[in-house]
Amino acid sequence: MDDEELLDNIDGRMHGPMSGFIKDILAACKWFASHVSREADGARGSWHIPEHKSSENGACLLLNMPASPAPDVKTRWDHVQVIGQLNHQGCLSYQDGLLHLCRYAYEVFASQPTRLILHGFYIRGSLVELWVFDRSGLYCSDVFDIQKDSIQFVSVIRRYQRMTDQELGKLNIIGTDEGGAYITLESAEMPALRKLYLESQPIASRDRLVGTGTTCYRAKIPGSDRWDHVLKFKWRWARDRPEDGLLKLASEHCAWGAVSLDYYSEVESTSNLRRSMRWRTHRKFAVMDGSNDQRQEGTCNADGLVKYTEETGNFFQNRILACIVTSPVGRPLHTFHSTVQLLQVFRDSIKCHRSLYLDAKILHRDISPGNIIILDSQDEEKPKGILIDLDSAIELAEISETESGVTGTRPFMAIGVLKKECHTYRHDLESFLYVFLWVLITNHTEDPSETSKLRQWSNGDWEDLAVRKSLDMGQENFQSILGEFTVEFESLKPLAERLRQILFPVRDGVVWTGIDGSLEAADSVYDRMIEAFEEAIASEVGDRYN
Repeated sequence: MDDEELLDNIDGRMHGPMSGFIKDILAACKWFASHVSREADGARGSWHIPEHKSSENGACLLLNMPASPAPDVKTRWDHVQVIGQLNHQGCLSYQDGLLHLCRYAYEVFASQPTRLILHGFYIRGSLVELWVFDRSGLYCSDVFDIQKDSIQFVSVIRRYQRMTDQELGKLNIIGTDEGGAYITLESAEMPALRKLYLESQPIASRDRLVGTGTTCYRAKIPGSDRWDHVLKFKWRWARDRPEDGLLKLASEHCAWGAVSLDYYSEVESTSNLRRSMRWRTHRKFAVMDGSNDQRQEGTCNADGLVKYTEETGNFFQNRILACIVTSPVGRPLHTFHSTVQLLQVFRDSIKCHRSLYLDAKILHRDISPGNIIILDSQDEEKPKGILIDLDSAIELAEISETESGVTGTRPFMAIGVLKKECHTYRHDLESFLYVFLWVLITNHTEDPSETSKLRQWSNGDWEDLAVRKSLDMGQENFQSILGEFTVEFESLKPLAERLRQILFPVRDGVVWTGIDGSLEAADSVYDRMIEAFEEAIASEVGDRYN
């Protein structure tokens, strides 16, 4: 996640200053890291200034629990409990310094997927803002001056070290015993699932600070050597339908390839975490002109966030932390072992989509590499690949009642979705094409090269992306994309071209992007795409034995 992506993620999701913030929580150099920790009787942990995170422009300050290692040791973000950023007066803009602080927050949340909130502070010269991060955004206190109120500053810092785990925002639902890390699910209907052991590292995670924070682990029951379940933590948007209802609906209608829901519970919400606060609209960074450079920050400026941002008109969005257990367990799409396996996975994922759509009357709406998994079953009757994650899905009966908007993962969104048209099956099938191109061009990695055309599918506003993709699906630009295929996938160029022609047929001399919403038309498009993959599989298998 680079600085531009981080800025895009937090911009427009900031609040402050919050009245009474400092009271509720209740100079910056090497002395800070040693003196405060030593003098705070009964305090937990120690302050740490990692050398690799500090420079002449500023320093990173971290409260570690347990106590910190030497400064030159790599930071253990899973031990960090409070973060701080120090800007020497005038050396960094307000925005750049705050982005440094957000970078540390991102690292903490990535290493602590059940983290609820994270405290932080931002020092500019002698000015201080206190910050709190959660999955809905970030908010700050009023600015105060260390030179005028050093006692308040030291009191706040010592207060951080005396906070309980709950006050720090730690959710201690994962324990450890001789069998490894585990979670207890006391309300699970199946007794065998009431204790699950988790792998040490997640099999998937969402690369964002603000948002769903999705993290998935393989899990197994005590005494088993098979990782038969997936445990997922996800901060869903409160206005979205919970995933468990749609998974149950898919099961009731015997949707082919649908995952099994084994457990679901909602643990916490950001509205509850912020229940003592009064909220105004979000803020975003303002465009600064040369006469108001952000670097001109003498100690007379105590405006902090307000000076460098403007209101957006958008309000706080509540998110709910859900814990979900499903089965079966699969592998990420980019770990395919052969071209034939990859083609089989795409074929069966499209079959899975068709069954969800035609049998269960559910539209997925977020076709992306992260939502297609590989299954290693040797049973020829079972799918080789399936769709997961129905958080963005919707029942067809609800579509007419839902406001049109942009749903999906940015690089794989259909042109019509980017234009804010009502989402249809045709848009999801178009997303399958984009995922197919992406997987072939990235070839066992997760991101395209810096020079790839596909890089541009992530940048710009919705309108810009719609125009860019429309051009890329034209004959000339599409051939340029095919030119990025490696020699290994040269034989799949005809398949990619065939899929493009199915989804973007030429009518009256122009590419048609319209949609025939009849069930007959939908069945026809599904059949032609599945047939295209079947023929490609047969060709690859034939070439293997010739």
